[in-house]
Amino acid sequence: MSEGVVAIGNPLAVAKVLRHHPELKQRKGLFESRQIDFFRYKRFVRALKSEEYAKKSKNQPDVYPVVGEVEESDARARNVFISLIRAQLVVPSTKLHSEECKEHGLTPSKEFPNLILSNKAVLQPDEYYVWNYNPKTLTDYLIVIGVISAILALVCYPLWPMFMRRGSYYLSMGALGLLGLFFAMAIVRLIIYLVTLPLTKSQGGFWIFPNLFEDCGVLESFRPFYGYGEKECYSYLKKVKRNKRKLTKKEKASAQKSSAE
Repeated sequence: MSEGVVAIGNPLAVAKVLRHHPELKQRKGLFESRQIDFFRYKRFVRALKSEEYAKKSKNQPDVYPVVGEVEESDARARNVFISLIRAQLVVPSTKLHSEECKEHGLTPSKEFPNLILSNKAVLQPDEYYVWNYNPKTLTDYLIVIGVISAILALVCYPLWPMFMRRGSYYLSMGALGLLGLFFAMAIVRLIIYLVTLPLTKSQGGFWIFPNLFEDCGVLESFRPFYGYGEKECYSYLKKVKRNKRKLTKKEKASAQKSSAE
């Protein structure tokens, strides 16, 4: 990062506009044992050149520095980005491979890549940066209000009218019934697997609701109704898609390299 560059505009205001900008194509990752959003530097430059940011900078150039599409646009975008780094709104990082995670004492994750703090902010197109700015959304405030309201309602249980107490009783009994049904289904599922295993061992065993204990949505947990081995599991299918994307990227990179030669 070059010295002597003066921070321009309002870095916090710029961060508010671009924090969830679609041009960033940001992904979820793990940074210092917490979930974060990260992106490539080139994506941030594209977001600064977007129509949304251009309108902001046209109306308030003192707050949102003008970048534009002129020859100096990359240098201007660089200065804006440096101001965000100096304000510690974004942090330079390095994305680790599975083997590198073990070297840094981190546990590789199938869902999210691990990132570590980089010692130097290199403003190159494919360098990764992590957001250190997470503004509160309307959903966050609604969740807090909902939790506080639920706690107050439970504390005031003795003051509830009789029909509300009776309703809460039936509701709790229904929840316990569903929980018992879930455990019964899990036991029956395991019994069926063990009984059919000698016949379906070559296929990996027969499972009812193979995604029941997978890390997926509620509806996905009950789809499909049955499956063999792990090939019907949500995590396996996701792994296949991820490997397919990696293979496609490698093929594109090799094709570009061969065409350049």
